[in-house]
This record gives sequence, structure tokens and C-alpha cells, in this order.
Amino acid sequence: MQLDEQAFLAVNRALSGDAAAFFSAASWLGNGAVLAAIIVPLLFVFARDALRRHLVPMVLATAIGGLAVFAVKIAIDRPRPPVHFAALGVEVSAPDGVPPDRSFPSGHAQTAFAAAAYLSLLFPRGAALFLALAALVGLSRVALGVHYPSDVLAGALVGAAFSIAGFKIARRIERRRERR
Repeated sequence: MQLDEQAFLAVNRALSGDAAAFFSAASWLGNGAVLAAIIVPLLFVFARDALRRHLVPMVLATAIGGLAVFAVKIAIDRPRPPVHFAALGVEVSAPDGVPPDRSFPSGHAQTAFAAAAYLSLLFPRGAALFLALAALVGLSRVALGVHYPSDVLAGALVGAAFSIAGFKIARRIERRRERR
């Protein structure tokens, strides 16, 4: 058995059961609509200028990263852990059910880390909180039995990379406008 599979089983077995409801709730922070419903009002109240200047680049970076994840899921075609382990006769916990799409990379991790990375660049003092919440989303995906740790890591890297690029592009455009 591969290290990724062993790590999945260890986390899934340790964190399933009584913690399932907590991880189900945490997993929602990897949903783009849920994140938008949280982030946009907070920025509107506390940082309107950041909302005005960065909402579109943040959404585009997250969406383009999501398209990349979707394409990689199709190309890699890795089955979800419960499907893989069922073929081996090993039962795993998947309390919220098994999504019908493929496993690699994690779209929830991509979305959560895209938002966390972008917000961390905008508000460096909050970086630890943003990244901790994104990590919780990633952990929840393994605990809920729908992703391997490598799926989460890959999704996190894609999300962060696209957001860092989007932030840099937005800043470059901002500087050009200021010069004019």
C-alpha cells in the first residue's frame, strides 16, 4: 500500500465518527458560493476599497484555478478513496457519501487555498487564520473519506498558485492605472 493510501486510512479512521458533523461543516468553507457569501459582506463592511479593487481578480483566479482542477481530474481519472478501497475489500468512512466525479486534485482544497492565499496577500496580519481555515477544509476532505492527502495538497498548490498570480497581475494593473 502506498504512503498516500496509508496516510488517508490513518486520518480517515482517526477523525471519522463523532467528528463527522464538524468536518462536514468545515468542508463547506471549500465551496465557492459559501466563501463568497462570507468574504464579500466582510470586505464590504471592513475593506470596501479592497473589495472594489480585488473582487474580480480574486474570483477570476479562483475560477481559472477551478477549471485547471477540473481538467486535471479528467486527465488523471483517479477514483475516490471509498471506491478504490472497496475494490480491495477495505471499508472506509464516507459519512457524506461519495461524490460522482474523480478524486485528484481536490476542488474544495483549491477553492479554500485560493481564497486563503489571496486574502493573505491582501491582509497579511490575517494570513495564519486564513491558511489555518483552508488547511481545515483540506483535512475535512480526508476525514470525510472523499480525498487522499495528495489530492488535497495538489488542490491547495493549484489554488494558491493561481491566486498569487492573480494578485500580482491585479497589482501590476493597479500600478499602471496610477501612473496614468
